[in-house]
Amino acid sequence: MKFRFVIALISLSLITPTASAAIKVVTSKSPITAISPAGSGDQIFDIAINSSGVAIVGTVETGALELTPTPTLGGSDGFISLIDKSKVRIWDLRLGTGNDDIATAVARDKSGNFWVVGSTSKPLEQTAVNSADPTIINLDNVLVDPVSTPANALTRLLAWKVSPSGQLLGTYFYDADGVIVPTQITLKLSGFSVVSELTKEAVTSKFQIDLDATGIFTNLADLKPIATKAPAITTIKAGANNLKSFISKTTIIGIPSWRAKAPTPVLIKYTKNGKALAANSFSGKVTKVLWQSGVGAAVLVEAKGELELHILSNMA
Repeated sequence: MKFRFVIALISLSLITPTASAAIKVVTSKSPITAISPAGSGDQIFDIAINSSGVAIVGTVETGALELTPTPTLGGSDGFISLIDKSKVRIWDLRLGTGNDDIATAVARDKSGNFWVVGSTSKPLEQTAVNSADPTIINLDNVLVDPVSTPANALTRLLAWKVSPSGQLLGTYFYDADGVIVPTQITLKLSGFSVVSELTKEAVTSKFQIDLDATGIFTNLADLKPIATKAPAITTIKAGANNLKSFISKTTIIGIPSWRAKAPTPVLIKYTKNGKALAANSFSGKVTKVLWQSGVGAAVLVEAKGELELHILSNMA
């Protein structure tokens, strides 16, 4: 009997390492992209996440983008689409005007609304000719069309407020003196901070501007270039666990079966005690990782010049 008990203890000691070694790094496949016809200009730019799924923000130039099959508004349009963890579209909304528009960044406020920023061209300005002016001689009674001033390029900074259910709640703008492309919107204690690139006279610079909850832009300030080094490991809190995003060059702690043949971006789910629970690898550069209970991890990856979205339910 004692001999059988010893055998059982040995068997249990063998099972534990085997279970730990069962965690493998899985190559993430079937990402969501905005690539439609070649050279279409359809692009994903940013993501946000809530308990329902992942909100995708980008720009569409064609009418064939599956992420937003709604009718075009004119020229290129911005869009926001919410999809669930199974990649099924919940709702989508086109953003813009009858001119060319782009949507490039998104953040959520404390009420759960999505704030999308992008840019557009200013509306056409028309100057009518006063035919009653006695100084104007019109012998042939020719009707003169209004004189139109051509619209500038994307010089108007736009912000769209969108409800969690996909309703447009407001549109706000700020006119710049050059071509403007917002690159980031960040929630602050009061309102948001928007970072944009501004190009005028062939010179590109960066600036920051505040946006409050009523849609008012204030406190424009230039941003000086600062060389920043990305951290070797990025940690994202995931409930009782942590997600760690990094470039694996050799082995990974807790996953003895893995040995990278080349530097590879990976995302690992660890317990607080450092036990690996799930792992994924990517082909490309990881630019953003978000996590939501019940949904999992949303990972934005730059691959071949395009941004693609990976939704990892194994990280929930």
